[in-house]
Amino acid sequence: MKVFCLECKRETNHTSLHEIKKTFNDDEAQIWAEGTWQIVQCNGCETISFRESWVSSEDIDPEDGYIENVKIYPVRGKDIYPIKPFYNVPLKIRTIYREMIDAFNNGLLILCSGGLRATIEGICNNENILDGPVEKEINGVKKIQRKKDLQGKISGLFEKGLLTKNHAETLNEHRFLGNDALHSLDQPTKDELKIAIDIVEHTLDNLYELTEKVSDLRYKKQRRKSRK
Repeated sequence: MKVFCLECKRETNHTSLHEIKKTFNDDEAQIWAEGTWQIVQCNGCETISFRESWVSSEDIDPEDGYIENVKIYPVRGKDIYPIKPFYNVPLKIRTIYREMIDAFNNGLLILCSGGLRATIEGICNNENILDGPVEKEINGVKKIQRKKDLQGKISGLFEKGLLTKNHAETLNEHRFLGNDALHSLDQPTKDELKIAIDIVEHTLDNLYELTEKVSDLRYKKQRRKSRK
């Protein structure tokens, strides 16, 4: 069977590993329905998914016959964002991130943009960043002020050495997505949100996942040296 694979990002051949089928009849109303539940596996990357399908006496096409209604879990499609399995991101931040992706996948774009802002706020709170240096132009003169808003906190991440200057500037370019959307109900586009989600995921990966991978690599190197 053909199923859109989350990993392959396209429809691929899948094999059913296990299947349960059940028929429901209403003799009085003379209607019936048949449900099929399957654990399926991509023949390419071997990713496991769950497939649910229904056919009934009420869904019939005059030319093609019974119409099969199919749902695949986790939800997927060309515009669906998969939730990345961050293992080292703090639980509270990971929860906000997952809800943000769920909002995007369900078309709740304003809530998603608010989730982007909340994720960045969560990172700053977790790293105990309360403020940061922000350049302001006053009467034609550029001055550095310490700000406690999100812009200041993002600059604080750079100041603490947790982000590069370019990374902090990139985050600041998109921080207004959440601000504008929540305060003026200005709905961002899906393309804008996709870019912002990519940046936030890259931030989470750099701050928490990559650091853990480097630490693990150092530990393995030390063990190899100690065995020699």
